[in-house]
Amino acid sequence: MADLWYVPRPFRTLCLIVLLSISIQIEISSESVDATQNKKTVLGDKASIVRSLVIDGNESFPEQQIRALMRTDVWSVFDETVLKSDLEAITDFYRENGYRFARVDEEQLSVKKFADGVYLGIEVDEGRVGNIIVTGNIQTKEDVIRRELLFMPGDIYTEADREESEQILRRKTYIGAAKVDAQWDELSESVTIHATIRELLSFPLGGDLNLNNQKRYWLLQYRDPNMFGSGQGTLWRYERISEVGEKTRSLVRGRYNNPRLFNSHWNFDGEYIQKREGDSLLVLLERPQYTLKSRWSASVRFSESVNPIFWYENAKKTDIFEQNLQGTYANVRRYFGDRYQQNYIGLWAASRRLKYVPLEKLSTSDAMLENRDIKRIGFTLGRQRIAYHKTRFLRRMGQEENFLIGSQYALSLGYASPLYASDRSESYAELALGSGWMNSNKFFNLTTFAFSTNFRSRIERSILQVQTSWFYTDVFNTGDMYTLETGFRENGLFDFHQTFVVQFKTEMQFGWSGHSQVLLGSFDGLRGYAYRQFSGEKMMLLSLESRTIFGGTIFRKVDESLAAVATAVARPFSDRRVHLGVILSGVVFADIGYIWNGKHTFNLVSPKRSVGFGLRGSLSQFSGTGILRVEFAFPLDPPFAPSLRPRIFYGQERTF
Repeated sequence: MADLWYVPRPFRTLCLIVLLSISIQIEISSESVDATQNKKTVLGDKASIVRSLVIDGNESFPEQQIRALMRTDVWSVFDETVLKSDLEAITDFYRENGYRFARVDEEQLSVKKFADGVYLGIEVDEGRVGNIIVTGNIQTKEDVIRRELLFMPGDIYTEADREESEQILRRKTYIGAAKVDAQWDELSESVTIHATIRELLSFPLGGDLNLNNQKRYWLLQYRDPNMFGSGQGTLWRYERISEVGEKTRSLVRGRYNNPRLFNSHWNFDGEYIQKREGDSLLVLLERPQYTLKSRWSASVRFSESVNPIFWYENAKKTDIFEQNLQGTYANVRRYFGDRYQQNYIGLWAASRRLKYVPLEKLSTSDAMLENRDIKRIGFTLGRQRIAYHKTRFLRRMGQEENFLIGSQYALSLGYASPLYASDRSESYAELALGSGWMNSNKFFNLTTFAFSTNFRSRIERSILQVQTSWFYTDVFNTGDMYTLETGFRENGLFDFHQTFVVQFKTEMQFGWSGHSQVLLGSFDGLRGYAYRQFSGEKMMLLSLESRTIFGGTIFRKVDESLAAVATAVARPFSDRRVHLGVILSGVVFADIGYIWNGKHTFNLVSPKRSVGFGLRGSLSQFSGTGILRVEFAFPLDPPFAPSLRPRIFYGQERTF
């Protein structure tokens, strides 16, 4: 190293220049390599960035709501695992909201990768209806069933639409049971709907001898609730009615109902009654809220009738009046909310002209029936939470029925004024509440409350009506012992279905003395007493019942034997098997009633009581047969006490 300093200066300088050049070249090469690597990294990051996300096929929910379910979004880094999780989240969201067959079609998933990023296209299949198959209809036209469903081919399928379609079908008087199922068809990639119904039979021509010992009548009629399978109903009847202590009346009645006028959702119902006192006419044109998705409803009703009015005091008829009634009512409502929670507002107008003509006065009374010409306009505010549960043996014997398990509230305010031809200025208010409740498919409750009042400078007249019914059904967990499709189940020689029923109802009138009255007797449910035994201004009634439906092998054999006989009798007219669906029920009951007015105040220790037992029956496979009753009731209080001789009631009712 020491010798290097002795090298000539020019050579040393040359060596330093060479070494410095080599160092600079190495640094430049290193920087060039780093720049190339950085450029490749940047280009790689751009290629994995989501540049576009398009969601298509989502008609039921907005795109932003679906994007909120995803972690993949524009400007995020594309990850196939994350995207797959997002697609599963979208599918789960749809199905949780009732879109049972909704899915994200991965075959239609578009993932396009370019140098500047990833472009995504997601296709949502919400599950559309392809084919609708109707079975079980023998008389009813297939189109009549299809039009009651809330979907048609091409519509998006939801579970809520399926359930409500079943409820709509069950409300038809000519259908005893309805089932709507849905399945996914892999071949057509659409939903196939199976609507299965059980039609109720009816005899168009027939007679009816009602053996009600309180109000007896006989009739000849032509009746068809499903005329030519069109869903339209007609009734032509000649009827003779005789109430206890009253003159026999003859009626000629004709009725026509078209629930889908001109294939729309407008319902026409017209009835004409010819009787001795005068003719009566009722015309209704209504566009109901046929589905909970409907946003409005409207109706117009016109009625004109002449009716006999009887006044009772101290269990005796004191006056007979002829009532001439002319009434018109129109309303329109607008609904807000979803199909489960709704608010609504309505406008209405009502006209009611009442004229009373005294026909006979049998004894002194406080009757002062008032002629009125009332014309009101007003509005209604309401809220409803609607849900139904399918059940049977609560108010019908055998057929499927919808039981309300929601709530309804409405407040109506109206005003009558001489400006629009009312006889006087008067305000009107009504509060109506209804609530249904169910617990564990065993406890059922239905409660209604209505309070109406008329007032000017002060409250003048008011009416309070309350009714609550409690059902404890299938007490011993016996299950479905009878269905319209299969008849009685095979469960031994005898089979029973037990239900306990408690019902309380009250009607109280305030300020109506001499203008209106409340009656209490067997007509109102106080069994064991006369038809209209007691009169007053306020009443309460508590009824207790234990009902036992009879089933098992014996009753199944009886039902099958009767079906064979009925089929043989009907063979010349029809090839259809006539299954009667005979249902029998035993009942034990107790009734406790109170009635009072301004002259006689309420007295807890002075009830009107009765106990008894009976037998009820029905032809569950037939439309309009009602419930046949035979009951033995023992009145326990005056005017029959202390005698324990039973009073026998035999008759027909429409509810169980």
